[in-house]
Amino acid sequence: MQTEFSKGGTDLTAYIMTKNEEHCIARCVRALSWCPKIVVADTGSSDGTKEIAKSLGCEVIDVPFDGFGTTRNRILERITSDWIVCFDADEVCTPELAKEVQEKLKNPSASAYLANRLTYLLGKPVLHSGWNPDFRHAVLFKKSDYRYTDRRVHEGFTTQGKVEKLKSSFLHYSFPTVKTLMSKEMQYADLGADAMLMKNKKIGMFRGLGHAAWAFCRHFFLRRGFLDGWRGFLIGISAFHTTFYRYVIAMEKLSEKSEK
Repeated sequence: MQTEFSKGGTDLTAYIMTKNEEHCIARCVRALSWCPKIVVADTGSSDGTKEIAKSLGCEVIDVPFDGFGTTRNRILERITSDWIVCFDADEVCTPELAKEVQEKLKNPSASAYLANRLTYLLGKPVLHSGWNPDFRHAVLFKKSDYRYTDRRVHEGFTTQGKVEKLKSSFLHYSFPTVKTLMSKEMQYADLGADAMLMKNKKIGMFRGLGHAAWAFCRHFFLRRGFLDGWRGFLIGISAFHTTFYRYVIAMEKLSEKSEK
């Protein structure tokens, strides 16, 4: 697709990090069709993700997964553009956000631009529970000024320049079913356990139970998850599970290590 960027304007590339995303990759790519180049950075798909991406005109590269932050920085090393747009495969850039990004690129006043991520849980948007507003890492940034932190999960970012928030939101369809929510719990718990062990944090069953109970209270009460109804309760329970199993998995890995 020809855009003003591909006609000699701003040097721009969008990247999408993937693994087994054949159910949603096409939707994400099509929402980024205004970008002159889209790179799909695959971390080990065994389904048709890469084939679908190639059929839609994307450049596909293989990048080994080593935690979210480190892997994203390795992806940046493979991209040569001055400006980068970033979305995950289960996210959709809205037309309003695309227009706002293109306007900002005409006369950039910052090095990184954040946008609110509106997450859908079982088909409906979550408006509270600590999930909204959700300004995570940047959707648009200047490559030379921006890096992700090395956290294995829930990575942040650092930038040498100014950070601005955009007015428009993008959509996040990560949890269409309860099973997908449970799968994400286990992924985050496992990565979180590794992070705890690397930092030599204190672990224990009762400590894990206490932190898990606090995680539920934080999401359901302090962050007003009760206003999201039973979805808010489900988010609180999910936070409990993720936190508790992070400690249990860490204990299990520590035990396995001591037995070797």
